Amino acid sequence: MNQLRKATLGLTLYNPETKKWGQAHTQGAFVLTMWIYKNQKSKVVDFEMTEGGSNFLIHLNEENLLTEGKELIKKLLIVLQTFKSSGCAERGKNFYNSYSEVSDFFLNIRSIVEKNKKARRIELNNNLTRYSESCIEIVSYPETFESICLSFAERYPFNKKLYAEVRGVWDEHREDIRV
Repeated sequence: MNQLRKATLGLTLYNPETKKWGQAHTQGAFVLTMWIYKNQKSKVVDFEMTEGGSNFLIHLNEENLLTEGKELIKKLLIVLQTFKSSGCAERGKNFYNSYSEVSDFFLNIRSIVEKNKKARRIELNNNLTRYSESCIEIVSYPETFESICLSFAERYPFNKKLYAEVRGVWDEHREDIRV
């Protein structure tokens, strides 16, 4: 069930101009969803546009998902493993890409998802300042990206010891880190 939701929300990571996916795991969730959607005998999952096309509904029959859906997933994994094991990389790639193609219907769903997308959540921690044993004050910050930087800067003030520590870790792993 989570993969169906992930595939739908992940449509925002699909670029219709280049016809490429931004994230492989989201493309995989979409392939899984399309495999079930296109090969179902009974109604496991169905997508419906509301009147006016301003919203859409996903109808999911959990009972059918646990029976027929489970068998469809099993079959997909066997097909993919067969392509991989037999060395049919080109046929396997074509098969996979055919299920990751986004039709006009799902491009409409993509535009609805983008229109209703919520802003990215900001993880911001407040700091505490101790003036004495009995006087501790909370330092609050507005929810902005700049405040995240300020919160860290005040929590971990820059000094030579910190610089040496960070530089040491950087030098140790310099070859392994892509920047």
